[in-house]
Amino acid sequence: MKLIRRYAILFFLLIIIAYALGCGGQGRAVIPIVGMQSSPVPLHTCWARVLVDVTNEDRWRPMQYAMPVVDENVVYLGNTLNVFYAFAADTGEILWSFKTAGPVECGAVVVGNTVVFGDGDGLVYCLDKANGKVKWTYRVQGQVMGKLASNGELVYIRTNHERLYAIKLADGKWKWMQSRELPANFTVRGDSSPVVDNGRVLIGFADGYFFAFDADTGSEMFKTLLQKGERLTDVDATPIVDGEYMYVSSYGGTFYCLSRDNAAVQWTFNKGGINNAAIYKKNVYVGDDQGFVHALNKKTGELLWSFDLREHDLERSVARSPRRTLKIATAPLVYYGVLLVASSNGYLYGLDLDSGKIVWRFWPGYGVTAGMRKAEDKLMVHTNYGTLYCLEPNVFFHPTENQE
Repeated sequence: MKLIRRYAILFFLLIIIAYALGCGGQGRAVIPIVGMQSSPVPLHTCWARVLVDVTNEDRWRPMQYAMPVVDENVVYLGNTLNVFYAFAADTGEILWSFKTAGPVECGAVVVGNTVVFGDGDGLVYCLDKANGKVKWTYRVQGQVMGKLASNGELVYIRTNHERLYAIKLADGKWKWMQSRELPANFTVRGDSSPVVDNGRVLIGFADGYFFAFDADTGSEMFKTLLQKGERLTDVDATPIVDGEYMYVSSYGGTFYCLSRDNAAVQWTFNKGGINNAAIYKKNVYVGDDQGFVHALNKKTGELLWSFDLREHDLERSVARSPRRTLKIATAPLVYYGVLLVASSNGYLYGLDLDSGKIVWRFWPGYGVTAGMRKAEDKLMVHTNYGTLYCLEPNVFFHPTENQE
């Protein structure tokens, strides 16, 4: 019996080794995706790229804030090791890489044949998206955060010094800049990304104000004070535009539905956070700053269900921490009729859109902070471990309804 047990253990170890070797030499073994309650596993790993040194497993790793951006079957992504990459979306092959002056914690914007992004040293780079060659650089004040935006002629860049820059895409020259005073008290690390909408640039600031600026001239079109208080009034979530309304969160603990015309408040929900929401049909899905994800009726703000990341992360939390340890939910994403949301130090969950119950989950290692992105039928996930995963559905996981 002991001999059989030893052979069984040996066989199991050989399977693990073979699985690790099958990852194409890209670092540690790709982690399998687990279905819940013996349900079929809906996704599998198409490829994975480990972008950090994994020789010292105990070394402290900073969170990875940069979200993947996909354009014409190419994935563009930077990381905290001062490198910006272009990957083939189908295979994960590195097409080119570019060394930056500082850590990259923002999402790039792709316009025409260029890709533009910034780093933590305040440098903005415009590269040829085909080969990574520099077209121009521009220096801003502060770290470049969030995701850049463009109207095709100008690129809009947000920094942690509460500044919004508009730079000419053609030559990298300054066009206009708007700024707010940094609050005297504490603020949250993170910034609202600019959103271009009908000739306006929409953005929130750490002092609790939400603005619309003329996209061409930078002149103020309207502003609304959303969050009041002595500390943590940040409107850091990227606004989501849907029909005649806009939806935005504040870290102070409120989620807002605003009029698209003038940002007049339509309704509020008493939970909020730093990440943008997701709209799907009649609902809006939002994560808060306490480790919950909520489903709301987008017309009325009525709460439909809540999901507690803290409770379900306990099994494999990196810190093996108590339930009340802070966990931040990523921006939710609807993918093939399932709501995806990840924890900053736990699982990536697939939730039922109507009930919030777990359909499946994936342990990416060290959690996820950056937003996830779809690339046709594939899902790009940049983990805090420094790994870029490309996940795709198994053959049976293709509901008839549109994935959007």
